[in-house]
Amino acid sequence: MTAETLLIVLIRLILPLTILRWPLVGGILALVADALDIVLASLVDLGGLSNYHQLDKYLDTYYLGLEAIVAQRWLALPRWTATLLFGYRLIGVVLFEATNIRLFLFVFPALFENFFLFYAVLLQFFPDYDLTPRRLAFWLAILLVPKMVQEYVLHYQQWLDDVVAVDVIEDVARTILGWFDLARIGPIFHWPPNLRL
Repeated sequence: MTAETLLIVLIRLILPLTILRWPLVGGILALVADALDIVLASLVDLGGLSNYHQLDKYLDTYYLGLEAIVAQRWLALPRWTATLLFGYRLIGVVLFEATNIRLFLFVFPALFENFFLFYAVLLQFFPDYDLTPRRLAFWLAILLVPKMVQEYVLHYQQWLDDVVAVDVIEDVARTILGWFDLARIGPIFHWPPNLRL
Protein backbone atom coordinates (compact mmCIF):
# COMPACT_ATOMS: atom_id res chain seq x y z
CA MET A 1 0.00 0.00 0.00
CA THR A 2 1.41 3.36 -1.01
CA ALA A 3 1.67 6.30 1.38
CA GLU A 4 -0.99 8.08 -0.72
CA THR A 5 -3.42 5.19 -0.33
CA LEU A 6 -2.65 4.97 3.38
CA LEU A 7 -3.31 8.70 3.87
CA ILE A 8 -6.68 8.50 2.13
CA VAL A 9 -7.64 5.31 3.98
CA LEU A 10 -6.78 6.92 7.34
CA ILE A 11 -8.91 9.96 6.52
CA ARG A 12 -11.77 7.71 5.40
CA LEU A 13 -11.49 5.61 8.57
CA ILE A 14 -11.11 8.42 11.12
CA LEU A 15 -13.57 11.09 9.88
CA PRO A 16 -16.60 8.74 9.88
CA LEU A 17 -16.10 7.99 13.57
CA THR A 18 -17.70 11.39 14.18
CA ILE A 19 -20.98 9.79 13.02
CA LEU A 20 -21.19 7.99 16.35
CA ARG A 21 -21.24 11.28 18.29
CA TRP A 22 -22.68 13.75 15.79
CA PRO A 23 -24.72 11.78 13.23
CA LEU A 24 -25.54 14.64 10.87
CA VAL A 25 -22.14 16.35 10.87
CA GLY A 26 -20.35 13.01 10.82
CA GLY A 27 -22.49 11.76 7.95
CA ILE A 28 -21.72 14.90 5.95
CA LEU A 29 -17.99 14.64 6.73
CA ALA A 30 -17.95 11.00 5.62
CA LEU A 31 -19.78 11.90 2.42
CA VAL A 32 -17.35 14.74 1.69
CA ALA A 33 -14.34 12.50 2.40
CA ASP A 34 -15.79 9.92 0.02
CA ALA A 35 -16.42 12.51 -2.68
CA LEU A 36 -13.05 14.23 -2.39
CA ASP A 37 -10.72 11.26 -2.01
CA ILE A 38 -9.74 11.26 -5.69
CA VAL A 39 -9.32 15.05 -5.66
CA LEU A 40 -6.94 14.68 -2.71
CA ALA A 41 -5.08 11.96 -4.59
CA SER A 42 -4.64 14.32 -7.54
CA LEU A 43 -3.15 17.00 -5.30
CA VAL A 44 -0.59 14.84 -3.51
CA ASP A 45 1.99 12.55 -5.02
CA LEU A 46 2.87 9.85 -2.50
CA GLY A 47 3.03 6.81 -4.72
CA GLY A 48 -0.37 6.80 -6.40
CA LEU A 49 -3.49 4.76 -5.76
CA SER A 50 -3.68 1.09 -6.63
CA ASN A 51 -6.91 -0.95 -6.75
CA TYR A 52 -8.67 1.94 -5.05
CA HIS A 53 -12.07 1.24 -6.63
CA GLN A 54 -12.42 -1.98 -4.64
CA LEU A 55 -11.03 -0.38 -1.48
CA ASP A 56 -13.45 2.52 -1.94
CA LYS A 57 -16.43 0.13 -1.76
CA TYR A 58 -15.13 -1.29 1.55
CA LEU A 59 -14.61 2.20 2.96
CA ASP A 60 -18.11 3.20 1.84
CA THR A 61 -19.56 0.14 3.55
CA TYR A 62 -17.58 0.99 6.70
CA TYR A 63 -19.04 4.48 7.10
CA LEU A 64 -22.51 3.36 6.06
CA GLY A 65 -22.20 0.63 8.69
CA LEU A 66 -21.48 3.26 11.33
CA GLU A 67 -24.58 5.12 10.20
CA ALA A 68 -26.59 1.88 10.44
CA ILE A 69 -25.36 1.45 14.02
CA VAL A 70 -26.51 4.98 14.89
CA ALA A 71 -29.88 4.33 13.20
CA GLN A 72 -30.54 1.55 15.74
CA ARG A 73 -31.16 4.33 18.31
CA TRP A 74 -34.03 5.79 16.29
CA LEU A 75 -37.77 5.19 16.65
CA ALA A 76 -39.12 1.96 15.16
CA LEU A 77 -40.25 3.19 11.72
CA PRO A 78 -37.07 5.07 10.74
CA ARG A 79 -34.90 2.41 12.45
CA TRP A 80 -36.40 -0.45 10.43
CA THR A 81 -36.40 1.62 7.26
CA ALA A 82 -32.71 2.42 7.69
CA THR A 83 -31.88 -1.20 8.51
CA LEU A 84 -33.70 -2.53 5.45
CA LEU A 85 -32.16 0.07 3.15
CA PHE A 86 -28.67 -0.67 4.49
CA GLY A 87 -29.19 -4.41 4.06
CA TYR A 88 -30.52 -3.91 0.54
CA ARG A 89 -27.43 -1.94 -0.48
CA LEU A 90 -25.17 -4.47 1.22
CA ILE A 91 -26.67 -7.22 -0.96
CA GLY A 92 -25.78 -5.16 -4.03
CA VAL A 93 -22.21 -4.58 -2.85
CA VAL A 94 -21.72 -8.31 -2.11
CA LEU A 95 -23.13 -9.25 -5.53
CA PHE A 96 -20.88 -6.67 -7.19
CA GLU A 97 -17.80 -7.95 -5.34
CA ALA A 98 -18.64 -11.54 -6.25
CA THR A 99 -19.32 -10.87 -9.94
CA ASN A 100 -17.70 -7.50 -10.75
CA ILE A 101 -20.96 -6.56 -12.50
CA ARG A 102 -21.53 -2.88 -11.80
CA LEU A 103 -25.20 -3.14 -12.69
CA PHE A 104 -25.75 -4.54 -9.19
CA LEU A 105 -24.73 -1.18 -7.70
CA PHE A 106 -27.43 0.45 -9.83
CA VAL A 107 -30.15 -2.12 -9.03
CA PHE A 108 -29.31 -1.96 -5.31
CA PRO A 109 -28.89 1.83 -4.86
CA ALA A 110 -27.39 3.38 -1.74
CA LEU A 111 -30.67 5.05 -0.79
CA PHE A 112 -29.77 4.31 2.83
CA GLU A 113 -27.23 7.15 2.84
CA ASN A 114 -29.74 9.74 1.63
CA PHE A 115 -32.32 8.50 4.13
CA PHE A 116 -29.82 8.59 6.99
CA LEU A 117 -28.92 12.22 6.30
CA PHE A 118 -32.58 13.13 5.77
CA TYR A 119 -33.62 11.65 9.11
CA ALA A 120 -30.60 13.13 10.90
CA VAL A 121 -31.72 16.56 9.61
CA LEU A 122 -35.23 15.88 10.91
CA LEU A 123 -33.92 14.92 14.33
CA GLN A 124 -31.68 17.96 14.56
CA PHE A 125 -33.87 20.68 13.10
CA PHE A 126 -37.45 19.34 13.07
CA PRO A 127 -37.72 17.02 16.09
CA ASP A 128 -41.51 17.39 16.23
CA TYR A 129 -42.03 16.21 12.63
CA ASP A 130 -44.23 13.11 12.68
CA LEU A 131 -42.78 10.64 10.18
CA THR A 132 -45.83 8.56 9.34
CA PRO A 133 -45.68 5.61 6.89
CA ARG A 134 -47.32 7.76 4.20
CA ARG A 135 -44.83 10.61 4.71
CA LEU A 136 -41.99 8.09 4.77
CA ALA A 137 -43.06 6.69 1.38
CA PHE A 138 -43.26 10.22 -0.03
CA TRP A 139 -39.79 11.18 1.22
CA LEU A 140 -38.22 7.90 0.08
CA ALA A 141 -39.58 8.50 -3.41
CA ILE A 142 -38.12 12.03 -3.40
CA LEU A 143 -34.75 10.81 -2.06
CA LEU A 144 -34.60 7.99 -4.59
CA VAL A 145 -34.60 10.26 -7.65
CA PRO A 146 -31.17 11.91 -7.19
CA LYS A 147 -29.71 8.64 -5.89
CA MET A 148 -30.81 6.74 -9.01
CA VAL A 149 -29.34 9.47 -11.21
CA GLN A 150 -26.06 9.21 -9.30
CA GLU A 151 -26.01 5.40 -9.49
CA TYR A 152 -26.82 5.53 -13.21
CA VAL A 153 -24.04 8.01 -13.97
CA LEU A 154 -21.40 6.43 -11.74
CA HIS A 155 -22.08 2.71 -11.88
CA TYR A 156 -24.22 1.92 -14.91
CA GLN A 157 -22.97 4.31 -17.59
CA GLN A 158 -19.62 4.91 -15.83
CA TRP A 159 -19.47 8.39 -17.34
CA LEU A 160 -17.02 9.70 -14.75
CA ASP A 161 -14.53 6.82 -14.78
CA ASP A 162 -12.04 8.68 -16.99
CA VAL A 163 -12.68 12.17 -15.65
CA VAL A 164 -9.81 14.06 -14.01
CA ALA A 165 -11.26 15.70 -10.89
CA VAL A 166 -8.96 18.74 -10.79
CA ASP A 167 -9.58 19.43 -14.49
CA VAL A 168 -13.33 19.37 -13.87
CA ILE A 169 -12.97 21.87 -11.00
CA GLU A 170 -10.88 24.17 -13.21
CA ASP A 171 -13.32 23.88 -16.12
CA VAL A 172 -16.33 24.63 -13.92
CA ALA A 173 -14.58 27.65 -12.38
CA ARG A 174 -13.63 28.98 -15.83
CA THR A 175 -17.20 28.51 -17.07
CA ILE A 176 -18.72 30.31 -14.10
CA LEU A 177 -16.22 33.15 -14.38
CA GLY A 178 -16.94 33.30 -18.11
CA TRP A 179 -20.61 33.86 -17.32
CA PHE A 180 -19.61 36.94 -15.37
CA ASP A 181 -16.99 37.92 -17.98
CA LEU A 182 -14.24 37.51 -15.40
CA ALA A 183 -12.20 35.04 -17.45
CA ARG A 184 -10.11 37.98 -18.75
CA ILE A 185 -8.56 38.31 -15.30
CA GLY A 186 -6.36 35.31 -16.05
CA PRO A 187 -5.93 31.82 -14.73
CA ILE A 188 -7.38 31.19 -11.31
CA PHE A 189 -5.56 28.00 -10.57
CA HIS A 190 -1.82 27.72 -10.84
CA TRP A 191 -1.39 23.99 -10.24
CA PRO A 192 2.22 22.87 -10.26
CA PRO A 193 2.72 20.29 -13.03
CA ASN A 194 3.35 17.47 -10.53
CA LEU A 195 -0.02 18.07 -8.82
CA ARG A 196 -2.12 16.66 -11.63
CA LEU A 197 -4.19 13.49 -11.59
